[in-house]
Amino acid sequence: MSSASVRPTTLEGIKRLAKLLSKEQGVPHSSGLDLASHQAGFANYQNARRNLRSSASHRDSRRQEPAVSSFPVYINVFWKDSKTKETGTEIIEVPLSKPLDDIIESRYYKKVRGLSRFKRWASDHILCQVTIDGQSSAIAEACKAARALQFMMATGLKPSPKSLPMSDYGRNKLPGRDHPSSWYDPISKKYIGVDEPYAASVEEKKTERAAWATRLGQEIVKPEWAGMYYPEGGSELYLISDKEKGLSAELVAAALATLDAPIVPENCKSVEVKDGDYFRSPGEISAQTKATRPKGEKKQRASATTVPYQMFMASGRRPSVRMASEKHAELGQLLKDVLSATYERKGVYKRIDKVRCELDDWVQAEYTSEELSDQVFFDLYYHERHEVPDNEQGKKGREVHTERLRKVQAILRKEYPDCEPVRTLVRKLDLAIKSLTIWN
Repeated sequence: MSSASVRPTTLEGIKRLAKLLSKEQGVPHSSGLDLASHQAGFANYQNARRNLRSSASHRDSRRQEPAVSSFPVYINVFWKDSKTKETGTEIIEVPLSKPLDDIIESRYYKKVRGLSRFKRWASDHILCQVTIDGQSSAIAEACKAARALQFMMATGLKPSPKSLPMSDYGRNKLPGRDHPSSWYDPISKKYIGVDEPYAASVEEKKTERAAWATRLGQEIVKPEWAGMYYPEGGSELYLISDKEKGLSAELVAAALATLDAPIVPENCKSVEVKDGDYFRSPGEISAQTKATRPKGEKKQRASATTVPYQMFMASGRRPSVRMASEKHAELGQLLKDVLSATYERKGVYKRIDKVRCELDDWVQAEYTSEELSDQVFFDLYYHERHEVPDNEQGKKGREVHTERLRKVQAILRKEYPDCEPVRTLVRKLDLAIKSLTIWN
């Protein structure tokens, strides 16, 4: 990714690119504005201001016009209402400036939060592999996938499993961090992080976040574009990068400024399909793909000891009884105490984190929001301690951590019936304990 590839479409985008060009070329900011304006297709900055302000004054403020697209992509989500048993399909058309396969390869879908449930069905068609509960949730799922494609289209970035400073726990954890992701630029070979917390959380942690960035040599930039995770619900997007080694956050922000507004349920373009017809995209038709209805997720049935569950970003089987919230709190505290002290031992940390995530899903399925407030729920398995006693840090606390994990196993066996989901968690904890014992 280079500054020469950025084509701003708004005044804010031109200003961001100008700041970057001024720094790169060592020219005054006024010259940077003219350079950025020329890159956007205008004679100079004054010409850009006149044209962009004029077009803005004639734009309908209630709805943004979709971008001109040579490569529309169709996002298909099946849904079933668990209460009314009504079923249906939601399909939205997303305007893209690049072919789908140029934006993301099939092998990367599982690594992107908004696309992890989807598969490539055709060159211009992606399909959700899980049947979503409810029509509105299905539309939201499609829009979330669309925003991930928007982000990658504008920036050229690829998802990365690399852990960045913003992903650290303990003392180096970014205050207020939420819904983080790591990205890689295949051209510059550099990395950048994305943080998408809710606005209220950022406001509370603004001073702490600035201090964190200064201490670790990071830059935090808030782009004009609202984000991938849940912009219609108040989440915001922040770019976080190492000032010396990372990909320029200002450059990525300038690239995002070329995008239209994030696609959300209120502005998405729905595709209508007649009852009984199967949707086939132009790419499928041109490739003479057989018109078959893609299979949704196979419906799971309850057993004597387990029941299926499905949520917005998770599904599986869980015990058929619910555990007391006080026991969930006890389990959560034990797991969080071990997690906060064993981050450097990945064989321990990753396994316990998977157990924590699974239990977090279970408690969500076991209790309604009326029975368990959001604040109580979030504190059960997350928000671990920042300070760890010396005698518990690393391998020095091996015995303490082992005792805690054995206690977690005992509670799971006592509070839940014997079933495969519980046995799976117990096995993961056994592996974590084994990793603890060989930690030298």
